[in-house]
Amino acid sequence: MNGTTVRILAFTDFHGDNEAFERAKQLIRSDKRDCVVVAGDIANYDLELAKRHLKELAEPGVPLFFVPGNMDNPDLSAWSGTDLVCPLHGKSARLGAVTLIGLGGSPPGPFSTPFQIPEDRAAQLLSQASSGVEKGRLVLVSHCPPKNTQLDVVPSGEHAGSMAVRSFVEKAKPALVISGHVHEARGIDSIGGTTLVNTGPACRGNYADITVENRAIVRLERF
Repeated sequence: MNGTTVRILAFTDFHGDNEAFERAKQLIRSDKRDCVVVAGDIANYDLELAKRHLKELAEPGVPLFFVPGNMDNPDLSAWSGTDLVCPLHGKSARLGAVTLIGLGGSPPGPFSTPFQIPEDRAAQLLSQASSGVEKGRLVLVSHCPPKNTQLDVVPSGEHAGSMAVRSFVEKAKPALVISGHVHEARGIDSIGGTTLVNTGPACRGNYADITVENRAIVRLERF
């Protein structure tokens, strides 16, 4: 990391897949970046397993930032992390020239998943996380993508994203939004000058290699 560039390996939706975690750890060790981002659905329902996997991903010594997903135990959002594992739900963290903020969970949907957050509460958490943050190179890590983009379309054709996230992006204009949640909608999109990425589920071998300079440069990769 230099003064103006931050390099990120981004993952989401491991869903407790041991092989995917092991392969991700090998990638982190062999291809070190400035940080690792995990955008939720780490280990379905299992709080202790999620913590263990996150700590193992940080073993190569690279700072890791995460939010819980809608399939994670809600108590993961209150975990204080470790020296290298930094929770972002409703919070911010500075890394070089970039400020990361986070929102876990997803809006209430047809399935009774463990960590669903009403849109008004999501808007409050985003406001809380970004309070006092400079509007420079802001990176939002949100398990759920913004509403009405290419990244939130489910097989029925409906948009399953978050209006709170979209409204925040339109107002705060972050450089980048890293998300997951909708497995079928892996891709790159934009809202205004904000780059959006749904990295695709890590349990199917997907991740993103990202460089944040004056703008975000995103490459979708597989391991």
